Amino acid sequence: MNQSASRRRGPTLLMARGQSKRRTAAPACSASSRSRGVDTWAVREPLAIARRPRGVRLILAVALALTACGGFAAASPTPAPSPLPAAELKYRVMDAAGRIWFCDPDFYPLARNDEYLLAKQKLPEIQRDAPTYAAITARVGTDELAVYRDWKALNALALQPVNDVFGFAYLAQKTDKTGERVDGRVTAVGRVTVLSRTASGAPNCPICLALGTRIATPSGDVAVQDLRLGDVVWTIDAAGARLAAPLSAIGSTPVPPTHEVVRVVLDDGRVVVASPGHPTTDGRQVGDLHVGDALDGGRIVSAEREPYSAGFTFDVRPAGVSGAYWANGVLLGSTLP
Repeated sequence: MNQSASRRRGPTLLMARGQSKRRTAAPACSASSRSRGVDTWAVREPLAIARRPRGVRLILAVALALTACGGFAAASPTPAPSPLPAAELKYRVMDAAGRIWFCDPDFYPLARNDEYLLAKQKLPEIQRDAPTYAAITARVGTDELAVYRDWKALNALALQPVNDVFGFAYLAQKTDKTGERVDGRVTAVGRVTVLSRTASGAPNCPICLALGTRIATPSGDVAVQDLRLGDVVWTIDAAGARLAAPLSAIGSTPVPPTHEVVRVVLDDGRVVVASPGHPTTDGRQVGDLHVGDALDGGRIVSAEREPYSAGFTFDVRPAGVSGAYWANGVLLGSTLP
C-alpha cells in the first residue's frame, strides 16, 4: 500500500478504529443484557443513528442503554389494602345501610343524667381507644356531645364474624323517620353488601307509661306524674296477693317526636296506654300483645300503636318482690330496678 493510498484511507481507518473502541466499551450491564438476549447499542448501532448529530446520538445511546439494563422497570404491584378499625367498619355499614336506630341507654328506660355531663365524663375513656376516637372525630369533629352520641351508636351496632367477613343485622332509621331491618356483610377492608331490607316500626324501647295514667293507691287513683317517693300504692306479693307498699323508685324520661305508644283495650272496658317495651307481670311486652290475648283477667279486643306527643313517659316501682302495680286498672310490671 503506497503512502498516498494510506493517506486517503487514513481518516476512514481512524474512524473505524474509533468506532471499534467505542463498541468494545459496552455498558456495565451488557453481560446481563446478553444473558437476557438483548442487543445493546454497543453491539448493534444502526447506521442511521451513527450518522446523526453527536447530541442526538448521545440521547439515543442513553435510552437504549437504560432499556438494555432494565432502567425502565415495570411498576411494582399495588399493595393489598389494610384491614380497617372496627369503628370505621361500622361507619361504612351505616353509610350503606342506614343509621342505627336504638334504645339510648342514657334515656331508656329512664333518663339518668344530663347528656352533656355524661359526655364529659365518658370522653377520657373514648379518647383512650385511639382508633375509635380517630374514626369518630374524622366524621363529626371534636365536639364532646357529638363524639359521645356517635360512640353510643357505634357501641349499639354489633358485627359478628362470619367466615372471613363480618355479619350485621340491626334496625336502621330512614330519612322519612320510619324503620328498616337490614341484614348484610362487610369485609375487613370495608366493602359492604346488604342482603335484605324489611320495613319496620320504631324500636321497642322500655320507656314506661303515658302521661295521665292512673295508678291505684289505698286512697284512690293518682296520676303517675304526681306520685312521689314513699307514696303508698297497691302491689302484689310473691303469691299474687294484693298489698300496700311505698314507692321505692319513680322516674320519667324524654321521648323523641317519633315515639309511639300502644293503646290496649280489654273486653271489660279497661284501657291502658304504654310504650311498646313496657313489661306485663308475666314477662311479655305491651308491644307484643295481640287481639285475643289474655291480660289481667280480661281479653284484648284492640292493641293499636299511635303517635305520642306528650314529651315524657313515666314509671314507678313499689317496694317488694314483684314491683307490679295497677295502671288504669290493669296490672303491669315496672321498668325500674
